[in-house]
Amino acid sequence: MTTRLGSLLLAITVITAACTSSSSPEPSARELSGGETLPGVQAFGLTDAEFAKNVETTEKLISSCMAEAGFEYVPVDVTAFLAVEDWLRADPAMTRQEFKERWGYGISTRSDFPARDVGLGPQNLRIYDELAPADQVAYDRTLFGEDTDATFAITIDDEDFTSTGGCTKIAIDEVFPEQMKTGTFVNPKDILVESDPRVVASLQEWSDCMAENDYEYVDQDEIIEEYEEQFDILTEGEDPEDLTGPRLEALQELQVSEIAVALKDLECQAPVDEAVRIVEIEIFGAPVSG
Repeated sequence: MTTRLGSLLLAITVITAACTSSSSPEPSARELSGGETLPGVQAFGLTDAEFAKNVETTEKLISSCMAEAGFEYVPVDVTAFLAVEDWLRADPAMTRQEFKERWGYGISTRSDFPARDVGLGPQNLRIYDELAPADQVAYDRTLFGEDTDATFAITIDDEDFTSTGGCTKIAIDEVFPEQMKTGTFVNPKDILVESDPRVVASLQEWSDCMAENDYEYVDQDEIIEEYEEQFDILTEGEDPEDLTGPRLEALQELQVSEIAVALKDLECQAPVDEAVRIVEIEIFGAPVSG
C-alpha cells in the first residue's frame, strides 16, 4: 500500500498547504504509512475544522458585501452546508430507488431546487420573499451574478466555484486559494480512494453495465452534464412549466430518458458503492462518502 500511495503524496501536500486554516493535524487525524497526514473528508480535502472556518469566514464576507450594496443577508450556519448534499439529486424522505423512479437526477424533471433553498437558509429565503419583484432581481444579481443556482453551498459541495458571481465570488476569492478556484481541482481524498485497484475495477464494471443498455459514459458526471446541456438547449432559460407544443413534448421525452438512465445508473452503481465503502474504511477508519 505504501508504494501505491507514494505517488499521491504530492497532491496531499498541496492541499494541506493550501488550506486557509492551520495545516496542523487535528488530534484525531489518521496518517498514511509514510507519516503524512490524511486529507480531510470535506470538500477540497478540508478537515471538518477547516471546512467550518472557511464557510463561516466566507458567509460573513458575503453578508458584508450584500450590506454594502444595500441588501440584508444573514450568514448561513455550517450545518446547512453539510445538509445540502442530502438534497442534491436526492431527497432524505425517499430511498435512492424512489427518487430515481420519480425524478431521475432531478435535472429536467423538476423546476424546484431544494438544495439551493437549504443552502441559503430560511432567514435569507424570508428576506428574499419580502422583496418586491424588481428588488428580487437586483438581490439575485448582487448575491450570485449571472447564475442564480451557483450558491456558495452548492458550488463548494461540487468543488467548482467557476460559475459563481456577485458577492459570492468576491467572498470566495478572498478565502479560498487559487488552485481551489480553477474548476479542475481534484480532491486528494478522492485520489486516494479512486486510485485503489478495487475501485478502478468497480468503475469498469459500472461502465460495462451501462454499455449493456447502449449508455456509453465514462462516469456519472458525464451523464449529468449531458442532460443539463440538453435541458438548457430545450428551455433556453424559460420556465419549463411554460413550454407548450413540440417543445413540451421534447421535454417530456427528455424526462423519460433521464429517469431511464438514472435507474440503470443506480443498478450498475452497487459494485462501486461497495468498493468505495471498503476502501474508505481501510484508509479513514469509516465510510466518508455521502
